[in-house]
Amino acid sequence: MKLRKDKDILRFSCIAALLILAGILMVSFLSSPYFRIGFALIIMGIVAIIVAIITAARPKEDLIQDERSVRVDEKAGYHAFWILLVTMGLLQAAGMIWRLDLNFKDVVPDLFIVGMWSWILLRWYYNRRGDAR
Repeated sequence: MKLRKDKDILRFSCIAALLILAGILMVSFLSSPYFRIGFALIIMGIVAIIVAIITAARPKEDLIQDERSVRVDEKAGYHAFWILLVTMGLLQAAGMIWRLDLNFKDVVPDLFIVGMWSWILLRWYYNRRGDAR
């Protein structure tokens, strides 16, 4: 397996190594509350190293998108954004009508999940449909 060694791959690999190093330092020298943060940094670094290896194993030409896939991503992102805004508006309206005590700090993770799933599903739909007008 031949791996690319261009500056983008090396930069990403160095950032991943720094994440792992920072995580090890946090776990080793800091107190208990920072143990979870350090452990999360180590996991993020390991995942980033795996992603860098997978990306480096592919030729650079395979990573370039064609015009159709770029248009599908743009259209799916645009419509996912509007779905997210409408969902936020409906939540605000429901909170005002039924006197719900909604705190947006509690609702934001759910809205993030709604936005990501709508983007994924719309991207799949537009890619399956074939034409991105």
